[in-house]
Amino acid sequence: MSEQATEGQIVMPFYIVCDVSGSMCGDMAQLNAGVQALRDEIMKDPVADDLAMLSIIAFDSTARTVVPLDTPSEMAMQPLQCGGATNYTSAFQEFHRAFTADRARLKAEGKRVFRPCIFFLTDGDPTSTDHGQVFQQLLAYDPVTKQGNKAYPYVTPFGFRTASEASMKALAYPTFGEKKGRYFRAKDGTSIGSLLKEMAGMIATSVLGSTMSATTNTLQYTPPAVNASPVMEGSILD
Repeated sequence: MSEQATEGQIVMPFYIVCDVSGSMCGDMAQLNAGVQALRDEIMKDPVADDLAMLSIIAFDSTARTVVPLDTPSEMAMQPLQCGGATNYTSAFQEFHRAFTADRARLKAEGKRVFRPCIFFLTDGDPTSTDHGQVFQQLLAYDPVTKQGNKAYPYVTPFGFRTASEASMKALAYPTFGEKKGRYFRAKDGTSIGSLLKEMAGMIATSVLGSTMSATTNTLQYTPPAVNASPVMEGSILD
């Protein structure tokens, strides 16, 4: 989706959805450092800080918005904490709740809201059984019948440890939208610390690239490049 940047103030909402289940407890320091580095990198660019808005959603057995949607320089950062299962369903429900409220608030402020983007970070397959159904019910849109969520998000998942290729594909290649999805999985033997650092860098590059499209008077989501990292394997649907 693209928007003309000259037609009023436009914001690009990005949601960082982080798995903080029990298996992540040994990695929380690196995860928190990665999220902070991501925010700091985007803040350095005045265009990105003006156009991009970030939110941090954490999920385990339940999900919650840890950092509400705001410009990077105004974000009230809070540390992520771990525990619980890997409930994808709760993550999708919390994103839908949060973005619905955020979109209404921003529109009431006179802003134009670009299609939301989700960066989904997980180290495992879902323990929930209804996540696929909930994903379709809340986020899907049928461009033929015009039914469903017209404000459907772009989703870019990052999987590591036991997160399977099948689970990542299901999020990256939904049956709606005009863009080809892509997903990323960690290469074998990669340390979690370096992996989380690479993820943060790839997400920051994507956000910066997306907002820089405003310089050509067109906003366009720029997903991470599939060959952007030596420790992540990327794939695009042919």
